Amino acid sequence: MTKFPEQYYLIRNGETYGPYSVLRLQEMLAAGMVSERDSIWREGMSERVPLSSLPGMKEGPHAELPGLSSFSLSAFFSEVFKRHTTRDIEECFSAGTERTTPSLSEVSTTWPAPWIFSRMFVVCLLLYFGFNWAAAQFQNPLLVPGLLFVGNFGIPFCLFVLFYEMNVRRDVSIYSAGVMMVTGSLLSLIFSLILFTFWNEVGAIWAGPIEESAKLIAVLLVAHRMSNGRILTGLLLGAAIGAGFAAFESAGYTFMSLRYLIVYNTAAEVLTNFDPAAALHVQKMAQAGVSPGFMMEYRALLTAAAGHTQWTAIMAGAYWLVWSRLSREGVLGNTNAVINMNVIQDWRFWKIAIVPILVHMFWNSTLLDTYPVLKVTIAALVSWAVVLRLVAAGLAQVRELKSLSSPVEEPELAQE
Repeated sequence: MTKFPEQYYLIRNGETYGPYSVLRLQEMLAAGMVSERDSIWREGMSERVPLSSLPGMKEGPHAELPGLSSFSLSAFFSEVFKRHTTRDIEECFSAGTERTTPSLSEVSTTWPAPWIFSRMFVVCLLLYFGFNWAAAQFQNPLLVPGLLFVGNFGIPFCLFVLFYEMNVRRDVSIYSAGVMMVTGSLLSLIFSLILFTFWNEVGAIWAGPIEESAKLIAVLLVAHRMSNGRILTGLLLGAAIGAGFAAFESAGYTFMSLRYLIVYNTAAEVLTNFDPAAALHVQKMAQAGVSPGFMMEYRALLTAAAGHTQWTAIMAGAYWLVWSRLSREGVLGNTNAVINMNVIQDWRFWKIAIVPILVHMFWNSTLLDTYPVLKVTIAALVSWAVVLRLVAAGLAQVRELKSLSSPVEEPELAQE
Protein backbone atom coordinates (compact mmCIF):
# COMPACT_ATOMS: atom_id res chain seq x y z
CA MET A 1 0.00 0.00 0.00
CA THR A 2 1.45 3.35 -0.99
CA LYS A 3 1.42 6.30 1.38
CA PHE A 4 1.01 8.71 -1.52
CA PRO A 5 -2.26 8.01 -3.36
CA GLU A 6 -2.27 11.48 -4.95
CA GLN A 7 -1.93 12.04 -8.68
CA TYR A 8 1.06 14.11 -9.80
CA TYR A 9 1.85 15.97 -12.99
CA LEU A 10 5.30 15.46 -14.46
CA ILE A 11 7.22 18.45 -15.86
CA ARG A 12 10.05 17.59 -18.23
CA ASN A 13 11.83 19.90 -20.66
CA GLY A 14 9.13 22.52 -20.16
CA GLU A 15 6.32 20.07 -21.04
CA THR A 16 3.69 18.82 -18.61
CA TYR A 17 2.47 15.20 -18.64
CA GLY A 18 0.05 13.20 -16.55
CA PRO A 19 -1.37 13.02 -14.04
CA TYR A 20 0.33 9.84 -12.77
CA SER A 21 0.16 7.95 -9.50
CA VAL A 22 3.29 7.53 -7.39
CA LEU A 23 3.42 3.87 -8.36
CA ARG A 24 3.29 4.85 -12.01
CA LEU A 25 6.10 7.34 -11.56
CA GLN A 26 8.18 4.65 -9.85
CA GLU A 27 7.67 2.32 -12.81
CA MET A 28 8.57 5.05 -15.29
CA LEU A 29 11.71 5.87 -13.32
CA ALA A 30 12.73 2.20 -13.21
CA ALA A 31 12.25 1.91 -16.99
CA GLY A 32 14.33 4.99 -17.70
CA MET A 33 11.47 7.05 -19.10
CA VAL A 34 11.93 9.79 -16.53
CA SER A 35 14.79 11.11 -14.41
CA GLU A 36 14.87 11.84 -10.69
CA ARG A 37 15.82 15.41 -11.68
CA ASP A 38 12.47 15.92 -13.45
CA SER A 39 9.87 17.96 -11.57
CA ILE A 40 6.42 17.06 -10.28
CA TRP A 41 3.42 19.08 -9.17
CA ARG A 42 -0.13 18.45 -7.96
CA GLU A 43 -3.03 20.60 -6.93
CA GLY A 44 -2.49 22.23 -3.56
CA MET A 45 1.28 22.54 -3.98
CA SER A 46 2.69 26.06 -4.08
CA GLU A 47 5.50 25.10 -6.45
CA ARG A 48 6.88 22.13 -8.29
CA VAL A 49 9.52 19.93 -6.63
CA PRO A 50 12.07 17.38 -7.92
CA LEU A 51 10.77 13.88 -8.50
CA SER A 52 13.46 12.62 -6.12
CA SER A 53 11.73 14.41 -3.24
CA LEU A 54 9.14 11.63 -3.12
CA PRO A 55 10.18 8.61 -1.04
CA GLY A 56 11.14 5.65 -3.21
CA MET A 57 12.08 7.86 -6.12
CA LYS A 58 15.83 7.68 -5.77
CA GLU A 59 17.26 5.88 -8.77
CA GLY A 60 19.79 4.12 -6.57
CA PRO A 61 22.75 2.10 -7.89
CA HIS A 62 22.47 1.12 -11.54
CA ALA A 63 24.13 -1.51 -13.65
CA GLU A 64 23.75 -3.97 -10.80
CA LEU A 65 23.01 -7.29 -12.43
CA PRO A 66 20.08 -9.27 -11.05
CA GLY A 67 20.60 -12.71 -9.59
CA LEU A 68 19.60 -16.01 -11.15
CA SER A 69 17.05 -17.12 -8.57
CA SER A 70 14.35 -17.26 -11.25
CA PHE A 71 16.54 -19.18 -13.69
CA SER A 72 15.92 -22.89 -14.19
CA LEU A 73 18.32 -24.95 -16.29
CA SER A 74 15.66 -27.58 -17.00
CA ALA A 75 13.16 -24.92 -18.11
CA PHE A 76 15.81 -23.18 -20.23
CA PHE A 77 16.42 -26.38 -22.22
CA SER A 78 12.82 -27.60 -22.02
CA GLU A 79 12.14 -27.08 -25.74
CA VAL A 80 15.27 -28.86 -26.95
CA PHE A 81 13.75 -32.34 -26.89
CA LYS A 82 10.30 -31.34 -28.08
CA ARG A 83 9.08 -31.78 -31.62
CA HIS A 84 9.19 -28.62 -33.75
CA THR A 85 8.39 -27.98 -37.37
CA THR A 86 10.35 -26.23 -40.08
CA ARG A 87 7.79 -23.46 -39.94
CA ASP A 88 8.71 -22.84 -36.29
CA ILE A 89 12.30 -22.22 -37.35
CA GLU A 90 11.22 -19.93 -40.19
CA GLU A 91 9.04 -17.88 -37.84
CA CYS A 92 11.92 -17.45 -35.40
CA PHE A 93 14.20 -16.07 -38.10
CA SER A 94 11.44 -13.97 -39.70
CA ALA A 95 11.87 -11.08 -37.30
CA GLY A 96 13.65 -7.78 -36.92
CA THR A 97 12.15 -5.81 -39.79
CA GLU A 98 9.53 -3.06 -39.52
CA ARG A 99 6.78 -5.54 -40.39
CA THR A 100 8.02 -8.55 -38.42
CA THR A 101 9.22 -7.03 -35.14
CA PRO A 102 6.52 -7.87 -32.59
CA SER A 103 4.89 -5.12 -30.56
CA LEU A 104 5.96 -4.79 -26.95
CA SER A 105 2.66 -6.25 -25.76
CA GLU A 106 3.37 -9.46 -27.70
CA VAL A 107 6.82 -10.00 -26.21
CA SER A 108 7.17 -12.63 -23.49
CA THR A 109 9.31 -11.57 -20.54
CA THR A 110 9.75 -15.05 -19.09
CA TRP A 111 13.06 -16.84 -19.49
CA PRO A 112 13.53 -17.92 -23.10
CA ALA A 113 13.67 -21.61 -23.95
CA PRO A 114 15.96 -21.75 -27.01
CA TRP A 115 16.03 -24.91 -29.07
CA ILE A 116 17.00 -24.12 -32.69
CA PHE A 117 20.68 -23.93 -31.72
CA SER A 118 20.50 -27.61 -30.68
CA ARG A 119 19.23 -28.60 -34.13
CA MET A 120 22.08 -26.62 -35.70
CA PHE A 121 24.50 -28.40 -33.37
CA VAL A 122 23.30 -31.83 -34.51
CA VAL A 123 23.59 -30.78 -38.15
CA CYS A 124 27.14 -29.52 -37.59
CA LEU A 125 28.12 -32.78 -35.88
CA LEU A 126 26.72 -34.82 -38.75
CA LEU A 127 28.54 -32.66 -41.29
CA TYR A 128 31.84 -32.77 -39.40
CA PHE A 129 31.94 -36.51 -38.86
CA GLY A 130 30.48 -37.09 -42.31
CA PHE A 131 33.26 -35.10 -43.97
CA ASN A 132 35.79 -36.79 -41.69
CA TRP A 133 34.62 -40.28 -42.66
CA ALA A 134 34.34 -39.47 -46.36
CA ALA A 135 37.81 -37.89 -46.48
CA ALA A 136 39.35 -40.95 -44.82
CA GLN A 137 37.30 -43.44 -46.81
CA PHE A 138 37.85 -42.01 -50.28
CA GLN A 139 41.18 -40.24 -49.69
CA ASN A 140 39.89 -37.27 -51.66
CA PRO A 141 41.60 -33.98 -50.72
CA LEU A 142 38.66 -32.01 -52.13
CA LEU A 143 36.71 -32.95 -49.00
CA VAL A 144 39.24 -31.37 -46.65
CA PRO A 145 38.10 -27.72 -47.10
CA GLY A 146 34.53 -28.71 -46.20
CA LEU A 147 35.81 -30.51 -43.11
CA LEU A 148 37.87 -27.48 -42.07
CA PHE A 149 34.94 -25.10 -42.63
CA VAL A 150 32.47 -27.09 -40.53
CA GLY A 151 35.05 -27.88 -37.85
CA ASN A 152 35.96 -24.23 -37.28
CA PHE A 153 32.68 -22.41 -37.91
CA GLY A 154 30.07 -24.92 -36.68
CA ILE A 155 30.11 -24.34 -32.91
CA PRO A 156 30.52 -20.52 -33.11
CA PHE A 157 27.52 -20.39 -35.45
CA CYS A 158 25.44 -22.52 -33.05
CA LEU A 159 26.29 -20.14 -30.21
CA PHE A 160 25.30 -17.20 -32.39
CA VAL A 161 21.90 -18.83 -32.97
CA LEU A 162 21.55 -19.41 -29.21
CA PHE A 163 22.01 -15.70 -28.52
CA TYR A 164 19.66 -14.84 -31.37
CA GLU A 165 16.96 -16.97 -29.72
CA MET A 166 17.56 -15.35 -26.34
CA ASN A 167 16.73 -11.91 -27.75
CA VAL A 168 13.04 -12.11 -26.86
CA ARG A 169 12.48 -8.59 -28.18
CA ARG A 170 13.18 -9.95 -31.70
CA ASP A 171 14.16 -6.51 -32.95
CA VAL A 172 17.29 -7.53 -34.88
CA SER A 173 16.95 -9.40 -38.17
CA ILE A 174 19.03 -12.48 -38.88
CA TYR A 175 20.44 -10.66 -41.91
CA SER A 176 21.64 -7.67 -39.86
CA ALA A 177 23.14 -9.90 -37.19
CA GLY A 178 24.84 -12.06 -39.83
CA VAL A 179 26.35 -9.05 -41.58
CA MET A 180 27.66 -7.80 -38.26
CA MET A 181 29.16 -11.21 -37.53
CA VAL A 182 31.16 -11.21 -40.76
CA THR A 183 32.20 -7.56 -40.97
CA GLY A 184 32.65 -7.10 -37.24
CA SER A 185 34.82 -10.19 -36.83
CA LEU A 186 37.14 -9.03 -39.62
CA LEU A 187 37.41 -5.57 -38.06
CA SER A 188 38.06 -7.02 -34.61
CA LEU A 189 40.85 -9.21 -35.98
CA ILE A 190 42.43 -6.22 -37.72
CA PHE A 191 42.12 -4.04 -34.61
CA SER A 192 43.67 -6.78 -32.49
CA LEU A 193 46.63 -7.11 -34.83
CA ILE A 194 47.11 -3.34 -34.83
CA LEU A 195 47.09 -3.22 -31.02
CA PHE A 196 49.49 -6.15 -30.84
CA THR A 197 51.98 -4.20 -32.98
CA PHE A 198 52.19 -1.62 -30.21
CA TRP A 199 52.68 -4.28 -27.53
CA ASN A 200 54.57 -6.89 -29.51
CA GLU A 201 56.74 -7.82 -26.52
CA VAL A 202 53.89 -8.72 -24.17
CA GLY A 203 53.06 -12.28 -23.24
CA ALA A 204 49.97 -14.23 -24.21
CA ILE A 205 48.23 -13.23 -20.98
CA TRP A 206 47.82 -9.67 -22.27
CA ALA A 207 45.74 -10.89 -25.19
CA GLY A 208 42.82 -10.51 -22.78
CA PRO A 209 42.64 -6.71 -22.57
CA ILE A 210 43.93 -6.26 -26.14
CA GLU A 211 41.48 -8.58 -27.90
CA GLU A 212 38.46 -7.73 -25.74
CA SER A 213 39.03 -4.02 -26.36
CA ALA A 214 39.46 -4.59 -30.10
CA LYS A 215 36.25 -6.61 -30.32
CA LEU A 216 34.25 -4.01 -28.39
CA ILE A 217 35.50 -1.27 -30.72
CA ALA A 218 34.42 -3.39 -33.69
CA VAL A 219 30.96 -3.92 -32.16
CA LEU A 220 30.47 -0.20 -31.63
CA LEU A 221 31.69 0.74 -35.09
CA VAL A 222 29.52 -1.80 -36.87
CA ALA A 223 26.43 -1.58 -34.65
CA HIS A 224 26.50 1.97 -33.32
CA ARG A 225 23.13 2.76 -34.92
CA MET A 226 21.61 0.16 -32.61
CA SER A 227 22.97 1.77 -29.46
CA ASN A 228 19.43 1.95 -28.16
CA GLY A 229 20.07 0.90 -24.58
CA ARG A 230 18.36 -2.47 -25.05
CA ILE A 231 20.52 -4.94 -23.17
CA LEU A 232 19.43 -7.97 -25.21
CA THR A 233 20.39 -6.12 -28.40
CA GLY A 234 23.89 -5.55 -27.07
CA LEU A 235 24.24 -9.18 -26.04
CA LEU A 236 23.22 -10.42 -29.48
CA LEU A 237 25.48 -8.07 -31.42
CA GLY A 238 28.43 -8.81 -29.16
CA ALA A 239 27.84 -12.56 -29.50
CA ALA A 240 27.62 -12.26 -33.29
CA ILE A 241 30.99 -10.55 -33.61
CA GLY A 242 32.57 -12.71 -30.93
CA ALA A 243 31.40 -15.86 -32.73
CA GLY A 244 32.93 -14.67 -35.99
CA PHE A 245 36.19 -13.81 -34.21
CA ALA A 246 36.28 -17.27 -32.59
CA ALA A 247 35.62 -19.03 -35.91
CA PHE A 248 38.30 -17.17 -37.85
CA GLU A 249 40.81 -17.55 -35.01
CA SER A 250 40.16 -21.30 -34.85
CA ALA A 251 40.59 -21.51 -38.62
CA GLY A 252 43.98 -19.82 -38.22
CA TYR A 253 45.09 -22.28 -35.54
CA THR A 254 43.91 -25.19 -37.66
CA PHE A 255 45.81 -23.87 -40.66
CA MET A 256 48.99 -23.59 -38.61
CA SER A 257 48.61 -27.13 -37.27
CA LEU A 258 48.03 -28.39 -40.81
CA ARG A 259 51.12 -26.54 -41.94
CA TYR A 260 53.20 -28.08 -39.14
CA LEU A 261 51.83 -31.51 -40.03
CA ILE A 262 52.89 -31.13 -43.65
CA VAL A 263 56.36 -29.91 -42.63
CA TYR A 264 56.84 -32.74 -40.13
CA ASN A 265 55.68 -35.43 -42.53
CA THR A 266 57.88 -34.04 -45.29
CA ALA A 267 60.83 -34.04 -42.91
CA ALA A 268 59.98 -37.59 -41.86
CA GLU A 269 59.89 -38.74 -45.47
CA VAL A 270 63.32 -37.23 -46.12
CA LEU A 271 64.75 -38.65 -42.92
CA THR A 272 63.51 -42.14 -43.69
CA ASN A 273 66.37 -42.65 -46.14
CA PHE A 274 68.95 -41.52 -43.57
CA ASP A 275 67.64 -42.13 -40.06
CA PRO A 276 64.45 -44.24 -39.69
CA ALA A 277 64.39 -43.69 -35.91
CA ALA A 278 64.39 -39.88 -36.35
CA ALA A 279 61.67 -40.18 -39.00
CA LEU A 280 59.46 -42.15 -36.60
CA HIS A 281 60.04 -39.54 -33.89
CA VAL A 282 58.95 -36.71 -36.19
CA GLN A 283 55.80 -38.59 -37.23
CA LYS A 284 54.89 -39.19 -33.58
CA MET A 285 55.33 -35.49 -32.85
CA ALA A 286 52.96 -34.62 -35.67
CA GLN A 287 50.32 -37.10 -34.54
CA ALA A 288 50.53 -36.22 -30.84
CA GLY A 289 50.78 -32.46 -30.78
CA VAL A 290 49.70 -30.68 -33.94
CA SER A 291 46.89 -32.75 -35.45
CA PRO A 292 44.42 -30.46 -37.31
CA GLY A 293 41.53 -32.70 -36.27
CA PHE A 294 42.50 -32.47 -32.60
CA MET A 295 42.92 -28.70 -32.93
CA MET A 296 39.41 -28.23 -34.40
CA GLU A 297 37.75 -30.43 -31.79
CA TYR A 298 39.71 -28.85 -28.93
CA ARG A 299 38.87 -25.33 -30.07
CA ALA A 300 35.21 -26.25 -30.58
CA LEU A 301 34.92 -27.47 -26.99
CA LEU A 302 36.57 -24.33 -25.67
CA THR A 303 34.31 -22.10 -27.79
CA ALA A 304 31.20 -23.76 -26.37
CA ALA A 305 32.45 -23.62 -22.76
CA ALA A 306 34.03 -20.20 -22.49
CA GLY A 307 35.35 -18.17 -25.39
CA HIS A 308 35.12 -15.08 -27.52
CA THR A 309 31.36 -15.40 -28.14
CA GLN A 310 30.49 -15.17 -24.46
CA TRP A 311 33.19 -12.61 -23.64
CA THR A 312 32.24 -10.17 -26.40
CA ALA A 313 28.55 -10.60 -25.54
CA ILE A 314 29.34 -9.55 -21.97
CA MET A 315 31.36 -6.53 -23.10
CA ALA A 316 28.64 -5.32 -25.47
CA GLY A 317 25.82 -6.18 -23.06
CA ALA A 318 27.51 -4.10 -20.36
CA TYR A 319 27.92 -1.21 -22.80
CA TRP A 320 24.25 -1.25 -23.81
CA LEU A 321 23.21 -1.59 -20.15
CA VAL A 322 25.16 1.48 -19.04
CA TRP A 323 23.98 3.31 -22.16
CA SER A 324 20.40 2.86 -20.94
CA ARG A 325 21.33 4.02 -17.42
CA LEU A 326 23.05 7.17 -18.66
CA SER A 327 20.14 7.87 -20.97
CA ARG A 328 17.84 7.60 -17.96
CA GLU A 329 20.00 10.00 -16.00
CA GLY A 330 20.03 12.53 -18.83
CA VAL A 331 23.82 12.73 -19.02
CA LEU A 332 24.45 10.63 -22.10
CA GLY A 333 25.74 13.54 -24.12
CA ASN A 334 25.98 13.17 -27.89
CA THR A 335 23.92 10.07 -28.63
CA ASN A 336 25.05 10.13 -32.27
CA ALA A 337 28.68 9.47 -31.36
CA VAL A 338 30.06 6.19 -32.66
CA ILE A 339 31.82 5.48 -29.37
CA ASN A 340 30.29 7.35 -26.46
CA MET A 341 33.00 8.19 -23.96
CA ASN A 342 30.42 8.76 -21.23
CA VAL A 343 29.77 5.02 -21.27
CA ILE A 344 33.42 4.02 -21.63
CA GLN A 345 34.43 6.19 -18.67
CA ASP A 346 31.61 5.00 -16.41
CA TRP A 347 32.80 2.71 -13.60
CA ARG A 348 29.57 0.74 -13.84
CA PHE A 349 30.56 -0.41 -17.33
CA TRP A 350 33.98 -1.58 -16.19
CA LYS A 351 32.51 -3.32 -13.18
CA ILE A 352 31.00 -5.83 -15.63
CA ALA A 353 33.44 -5.55 -18.54
CA ILE A 354 36.42 -6.45 -16.37
CA VAL A 355 35.04 -10.00 -15.99
CA PRO A 356 35.66 -11.24 -19.57
CA ILE A 357 39.05 -9.51 -19.61
CA LEU A 358 40.14 -11.26 -16.41
CA VAL A 359 38.72 -14.62 -17.52
CA HIS A 360 40.53 -14.28 -20.85
CA MET A 361 43.79 -13.46 -19.03
CA PHE A 362 43.23 -16.39 -16.66
CA TRP A 363 42.73 -18.71 -19.62
CA ASN A 364 45.96 -17.56 -21.30
CA SER A 365 47.95 -17.78 -18.07
CA THR A 366 49.74 -20.85 -16.75
CA LEU A 367 47.43 -21.09 -13.74
CA LEU A 368 45.89 -24.56 -13.36
CA ASP A 369 47.50 -25.78 -16.59
CA THR A 370 48.05 -29.11 -14.88
CA TYR A 371 44.27 -29.29 -14.26
CA PRO A 372 42.81 -28.33 -17.67
CA VAL A 373 39.30 -29.62 -16.91
CA LEU A 374 39.12 -27.52 -13.74
CA LYS A 375 40.44 -24.48 -15.61
CA VAL A 376 37.81 -24.80 -18.36
CA THR A 377 35.08 -25.36 -15.77
CA ILE A 378 35.95 -22.21 -13.82
CA ALA A 379 36.13 -20.09 -16.97
CA ALA A 380 32.83 -21.51 -18.25
CA LEU A 381 30.93 -21.03 -14.98
CA VAL A 382 32.06 -17.43 -14.57
CA SER A 383 31.42 -16.52 -18.23
CA TRP A 384 27.97 -18.08 -18.51
CA ALA A 385 26.90 -16.79 -15.09
CA VAL A 386 27.53 -13.20 -16.21
CA VAL A 387 25.88 -13.84 -19.60
CA LEU A 388 22.74 -15.19 -17.94
CA ARG A 389 22.62 -12.32 -15.46
CA LEU A 390 22.77 -9.88 -18.37
CA VAL A 391 19.92 -11.81 -20.02
CA ALA A 392 18.00 -11.48 -16.74
CA ALA A 393 18.68 -7.73 -16.76
CA GLY A 394 17.47 -7.54 -20.36
CA LEU A 395 14.27 -9.40 -19.52
CA ALA A 396 13.69 -7.10 -16.53
CA GLN A 397 14.18 -4.11 -18.82
CA VAL A 398 11.53 -5.38 -21.24
CA ARG A 399 9.25 -6.21 -18.31
CA GLU A 400 9.53 -2.67 -16.97
CA LEU A 401 8.70 -1.17 -20.34
CA LYS A 402 5.70 -3.46 -20.72
CA SER A 403 4.43 -2.42 -17.30
CA LEU A 404 4.03 1.10 -18.65
CA SER A 405 1.41 -0.02 -21.17
CA SER A 406 -1.79 1.79 -20.29
CA PRO A 407 -4.90 3.20 -21.97
CA VAL A 408 -3.71 6.58 -20.67
CA GLU A 409 -1.78 8.36 -23.40
CA GLU A 410 1.87 8.62 -22.41
CA PRO A 411 4.62 10.47 -24.24
CA GLU A 412 7.89 8.97 -25.47
CA LEU A 413 9.96 10.29 -22.60
CA ALA A 414 13.00 8.06 -22.83
CA GLN A 415 15.97 8.97 -24.99
CA GLU A 416 16.79 6.41 -27.65
